[in-house]
Amino acid sequence: MHTFYAPPTQINEEIATITGLEQHHLRNVLRLEPGDTIRIVDGEGSICIGEIYKMNAEATEAKVLRRNFHERNRPVLTLFQALPKNDKMELILQKTTELGVTRIVPMNTERSLQKPSQNRYERWHRVVLSATKQCKRAWLPELHEVQEFGECLNMIQKYTRSLIFWENEKQQHIKAVLREAPKVESIAFLVGPEGSFTDKEVNAAIENGCISVTVGSNTLRTETAAIAGITIAAYEYQL
Repeated sequence: MHTFYAPPTQINEEIATITGLEQHHLRNVLRLEPGDTIRIVDGEGSICIGEIYKMNAEATEAKVLRRNFHERNRPVLTLFQALPKNDKMELILQKTTELGVTRIVPMNTERSLQKPSQNRYERWHRVVLSATKQCKRAWLPELHEVQEFGECLNMIQKYTRSLIFWENEKQQHIKAVLREAPKVESIAFLVGPEGSFTDKEVNAAIENGCISVTVGSNTLRTETAAIAGITIAAYEYQL
């Protein structure tokens, strides 16, 4: 059964309306027809099974056959990801979405290597949406606008626990740090760019309550570190 996204405003008790790129994919790529059954997610916990009954060039309407609501997983996992070069961000977005990340905050640091254009940012949204549908998640991860590193340090104050990944940290393994807090509401993960965080940034993060952690003896690429961190957290908290 094919999965499509429709925002909550386009789904009521009886009818779900699919528009935009989702409508194009449904009608022109998959060539679905009235009578076909589809799965619809609203990105905020609701999953509907619907039967297509009306189609035109602008929209597809499906009769809601059944609807279930899924609570958001706890703890909330937020990835503050320093901007990498080329298309690495797309891999990070795709894989961490599959693994259960709650929100992603692209982060501009001293050694960040790109400034995304509006077109690229919109593409990132599509990557997150595609991964959400592919892995049959009920909640669409929140993708924030790019934030400066200092602003991210302000944002992490509301998190129960904040971790910064640092290759010079030799003592505190992420697994041990997470196991010290088996019941938390929210965790922030700060992952640096290809050239890593500067010592100044790491010190500032620690002064703002971050715990510096390692994910092992090997030095990881930024995309590997992000995926490994969310994977370890998903395992520890059984997400």
